Amino acid sequence: MTAALAQAFLLPSSANPAITPPPTVIYNVTSPELLNHKLRIEAEFPIEAFEGGEMTLALPVWTPGSYKVRDYSKSITEIELIGAPNARLEKTAKNRWTVRGELPPGQPVKVAYTVYGRELTVRTNFFTPELSLVVGAATFLTPAPIDGDEEAIYQVRFPDLTKPVSSGLGRLESETVPTFVAESYDQLVDSPLLFGDITIHPFQAGGLPHTLVQAGDQRYWNLPDSLRDATKVVETVQKFWGETPYQDYHILNLIAEARGGLEHLNSTVLMTSRFATSDRDKYIEWLSLVCHEHFHAWNVKRLRPKALGPFDYEQEVLTPSLWVAEGVTSYYDDLLVRRAGLSTRAEYLKALSGQLNTLMSTPGRLQRPLTEASLDAWIRLYQPTDNTINDDVSYYNKGAVVAWLLDTEIRKQTNGAKTLDHVMREAYRQYSKTGFEEAEFRALVEKVSGVKLGAFFTKSLDSTEELDFTSALEYWGLEWKPDDEKVAKEPYLGVNTNSSDQRLVDSVLAGGPAAQSGISPGDELLAIDGVRIPAAGPSAVLKFLKADQSTKVLLSRQGRILEKTVTLAAQPAPKRTLKVREGAGAQPGRLDAWLGPEIAKPKKATT
Repeated sequence: MTAALAQAFLLPSSANPAITPPPTVIYNVTSPELLNHKLRIEAEFPIEAFEGGEMTLALPVWTPGSYKVRDYSKSITEIELIGAPNARLEKTAKNRWTVRGELPPGQPVKVAYTVYGRELTVRTNFFTPELSLVVGAATFLTPAPIDGDEEAIYQVRFPDLTKPVSSGLGRLESETVPTFVAESYDQLVDSPLLFGDITIHPFQAGGLPHTLVQAGDQRYWNLPDSLRDATKVVETVQKFWGETPYQDYHILNLIAEARGGLEHLNSTVLMTSRFATSDRDKYIEWLSLVCHEHFHAWNVKRLRPKALGPFDYEQEVLTPSLWVAEGVTSYYDDLLVRRAGLSTRAEYLKALSGQLNTLMSTPGRLQRPLTEASLDAWIRLYQPTDNTINDDVSYYNKGAVVAWLLDTEIRKQTNGAKTLDHVMREAYRQYSKTGFEEAEFRALVEKVSGVKLGAFFTKSLDSTEELDFTSALEYWGLEWKPDDEKVAKEPYLGVNTNSSDQRLVDSVLAGGPAAQSGISPGDELLAIDGVRIPAAGPSAVLKFLKADQSTKVLLSRQGRILEKTVTLAAQPAPKRTLKVREGAGAQPGRLDAWLGPEIAKPKKATT
């Protein structure tokens, strides 16, 4: 919100009697059927939008930050025109409705509609009396074509709300009912609203107001620790960038036994477990999630590929640069938690090991270049099949690994004088207002670092050539060895099984023994080598066999019992963990520059 609008809307009207800019669009949100997961929206649009005897309203088909066409209009269950007997409302496309006819002179166009929401994710509506998440793209109709960055005033009012509500939107304090204001549709869509049984906890970070909003069962959540540590994370991210682009920031933390996060302009929605603060690993994961989404307030929300703004809300927007948007962010999320002093060096290396292990156990890394995986996010990453692991690679995961290798290469070639940190800060300075093309970002990396990286980019971004970690491990004085040599030598079947039933095959890895023998996703594994497979899954039997051994696998497929002959193999990518190599010489100084000083003792999360 601009300073003038902030002064007009966020202060009592008596303080600014001369500034009364009228709202362009008003949404009255009521909840007469909240028990049935429905909200009713009565929207008022300016008569000026009714041109040539008609006006078309549209709803986005996707939400920024989540690259999948979700067709939110499927959740509009009822829609009608109000107060215009000589006009009619017709559906003219899957996400569009057109008003035609005669309207009362000088009166706004009024449309009422009902939205259903019962999908609990960070990108979809979820409405219950206890917890209601309102996602703007899934909720607020607007005149078509959608011009998200056109300046206009949008008010969201809650006339019948009796419970607290929170949002990154500015609040109109002069109103008697909760009223929030946006100065563009982009801002409206990029500012989710949360209401219900929530608690609001303000804190200061970097001299600016922040809020941790808690929703869900908070009995087991350690609020003092999470507030203290979230403050450290936020301040570490602010320090990284050197400037802060928002005036306030809101962490909407949904304690809902779910996982996920989605960035917004000056807020984020997170989902976590009620027990996260009492488990060290899960707590660090939550802090990393806070860091990831907060880092996005710079990288993605301002510094972004050109395709990601201004938005086309009615169709896919393609970019090869999600490895920068998400991959680089995924590299820094764990790293900045370490630099904030909230994790140990070993815990950070464990997290980086997880990224390396995930990549090396994904056959799709050898099938799809990273930039193509970014372009295909809409049809692959967000719409996975049981074969996705074989023909795609995650730009989050491989992007984070590439960012680590890039950071290492820059440090190595400049003797530590330049780092990826310098690149990101300069990229923000140059492109946070305009966006960047892929070639521009690569050129900037070379300019800031002074290092020729064309061959590096071609290999790591544009090809499916295997990444080489050897040079990076040597530079940092690290070793990457199997966690358990005995387990590493156990035979490999080449399947991923269902987390709920370890005997059900979710996916079959390309080139593995199962794929070669004809085992398929959906098969139920019954026995191996004549031994019934227990609930723990096939590994409970496989560990007694040997690589290169030929054995029988009994399975059920669509109710039919089949037997397959499988020749087991050695583990192609046993789980490994990064550790500092003994006698690493000068590398400890490099580690300090990269990871920050070690903390004496890890803090134990408590309840």
